Amino acid sequence: MTFAVQLPNVEKHNRTRRSASIAAQLKEMILDGVLKPGDRLPTEEQLCKHFGVSRTTLRESVQMLRVSGLLEVTPGRGSYVCLPDLDVLMQDFALYGCYGSVEPEQIQAFRKMIEVEMVGKACEASQSDKNNLHNFVVQRNASPEENEYLESKWHMEIAALGKNRICGIMLSAVLNVLRKGRTERLKDADEVLRTMEVQIRLNSCISDGDIETAQRIMSSYLSAITSSIRQGTEKKAQSMQTTGEDIFSQTTSFESATAEPSSKDSYASNYTYS
Repeated sequence: MTFAVQLPNVEKHNRTRRSASIAAQLKEMILDGVLKPGDRLPTEEQLCKHFGVSRTTLRESVQMLRVSGLLEVTPGRGSYVCLPDLDVLMQDFALYGCYGSVEPEQIQAFRKMIEVEMVGKACEASQSDKNNLHNFVVQRNASPEENEYLESKWHMEIAALGKNRICGIMLSAVLNVLRKGRTERLKDADEVLRTMEVQIRLNSCISDGDIETAQRIMSSYLSAITSSIRQGTEKKAQSMQTTGEDIFSQTTSFESATAEPSSKDSYASNYTYS
């Protein structure tokens, strides 16, 4: 029997392993470009005969690919290859990050790689597109949940300015993974003020197109958060109030060690909370 698509050789396994094996082989064909989005799979009868399996086993394989977003099954028409939904894939990543074995510090390191690059791109955006950033600065009198929402929207607004959809989707998933910890962090009134300070400074840098300073501030800010996560993992052994241990002191010490004071630095140092 001749197929429009050359199917892979058949490997003999038990039923459970065979359904997974068939799904893996078909998935590999999609990833290799042998099967492309819009292509229709051979009929169920043809596939059963080729793989030497029952309809039940084959349908299990097809269901695995459908759940993965790689197949769209239309009753009466057949199964068609499709592109997976990136948003759905990232939601799965967020779920794994919440309940899997990934350490928060590893997720935070990944976040830093994304955001430092994106804030540089945001500086290059048009001035009119940058005007919304100030709407998402955290508030002293807001609840931790409200401030978590504002901070999340602020980070996503920066991502939108960078115009990299994939990075934006990945960042959204990362923020979802870290939501609980971020909300907990924003229960601290001092932490809210520090976050507010960083947002104001970064908004100024982005507005002025100051890529170098913006990336330096974002990098040191996220490094400081990673440090606070590490301290929390060590069971809050030392109070975050200890001199030199709070987040803003880490941020400013990093910047003073790596750059000459700029107008943004002066702006930040003169900023008072009234």
